[in-house]
Amino acid sequence: MSFNPLVAAGGGLVVVLSLWFADHSLQLKKQAMQANATFEQRNTELEAQAKDLRFALADRAAVQVVLGELNTRLNQTQSTLSVQTGQINRSLAELKRNNEQITTYLASPVPGALGLRYARTETTDPVEYRAGAASVRADAVPASGPPSSDR
Repeated sequence: MSFNPLVAAGGGLVVVLSLWFADHSLQLKKQAMQANATFEQRNTELEAQAKDLRFALADRAAVQVVLGELNTRLNQTQSTLSVQTGQINRSLAELKRNNEQITTYLASPVPGALGLRYARTETTDPVEYRAGAASVRADAVPASGPPSSDR
């Protein structure tokens, strides 16, 4: 057999292509493994975020329940305040009417018979009124203490 340079070149080419393919497939395999590791890491992160999201949603549901209860209490308080405001307004209107009636009554003169029935000399006699004023002390009221004998 003789040495054929084309066959040798073709064989060399096959060997080079085989080595290139083997090297290329190893690189692709490494890239796929790196991508797989990256995907696994990202998947782990996403699972942790999903867990946090579930907790947040559970907390949100609990907060919504509490807010619903607070809304119910607020509505009850508002209705109670409405009723009490109506009662207060009616009471104020009645007080105004009574005040007007009392003012009118007090502005009218005291009937003579009634005035004489409750008349006291300390208030109707000027001399006794001035004598009663002498018993009023001008100094300060004494401090409280044990009962004294001068009373």
